[in-house]
Amino acid sequence: MNSSNITTGILIVFGSVITLIFGKVILAPFLFALLFYFLIRAIRRVIDLQHFIREHVPSWLKNIVSALIIYSLIGIMIKVLIVNSEELVKAIFKYQGNMTNIIIRINDTLGFDILKTVNESIEQLDYSTIANTLFNQLTSMTGNLLMILFYILFLFIEEASFKKKLQLIFKGEKHKQVSLLLNNIEKSITHYIGLKTLISLISSACCFIVLISFGVESPLFWSFIIFIMNFIPIIGALLGVILPTAFSLIQFGEFFLPIILFFVLGSIQTIISNILEPKLMSDSLNISPLVALISLAIWGSIWGITGMVVSVPITVILIILLAQFPRTRTIAILLSHHGRI
Repeated sequence: MNSSNITTGILIVFGSVITLIFGKVILAPFLFALLFYFLIRAIRRVIDLQHFIREHVPSWLKNIVSALIIYSLIGIMIKVLIVNSEELVKAIFKYQGNMTNIIIRINDTLGFDILKTVNESIEQLDYSTIANTLFNQLTSMTGNLLMILFYILFLFIEEASFKKKLQLIFKGEKHKQVSLLLNNIEKSITHYIGLKTLISLISSACCFIVLISFGVESPLFWSFIIFIMNFIPIIGALLGVILPTAFSLIQFGEFFLPIILFFVLGSIQTIISNILEPKLMSDSLNISPLVALISLAIWGSIWGITGMVVSVPITVILIILLAQFPRTRTIAILLSHHGRI
């Protein structure tokens, strides 16, 4: 590889990073719209397993049904999140005495005045700034949801004419290669999104039963958090265990039950992450664990939690694209799990 190619590569990477940083407002909702689009197609494939539906129900109607299923679930989740968030805030004030007792016990154990440090930090907080930040975040989330809905709508409108455009742009063997490439990308991403959603639902359902059994308040809220966290590779499952355990520590005001809860939730996440998920996913994603970790760090530093969620799908697409060209095929092999592409 000569110096001009290296320079070109560096400029492309630098330009891409700058574009991602400053284009987050536009690109992030579009990426999420693509993920929802693939999820809708995954649901449509499940619906198509019925021979009568596959042969007699038009695609546009199946798209509408699939989209309604997803939008209904999102609406329910948002409602649950809002209601349980209010209950959670009330619970934190209710268990403030427990929190103080825990801090005092930690002080006695460590010989460090954590309570004083916490009180000083609370006094220094600018509550008006925090409130404005939360309001801006909620406004931004609402705007992003509307943008995502519009993107999904136009993706389905574009779907009808996209194949015809490909036929006009590419001819003969080239058209077959491009179609195969796009099919591979769609198959891998649809497979990942569909199975990851199913696995996250199983995990959150199991954890919900455990949280109810232990008497943890707002179990639906924590189950929702676990469901979302499972989409973040590597560290997401751990965060999904730590957050409800930390709250249970405040609620119960002692260490025994939270420690048991931590190990039970951790066991569920470990079994699902290390046994169920690899068995269902197989090698379809074909990503090296180290590459997944680096991708998580890079996308997390650029887009925060949003980047962490989309890091795996983007890496899958990148590997598939790099594998199509002789010059970049070596890079695709290095990024893959077992070197098979």
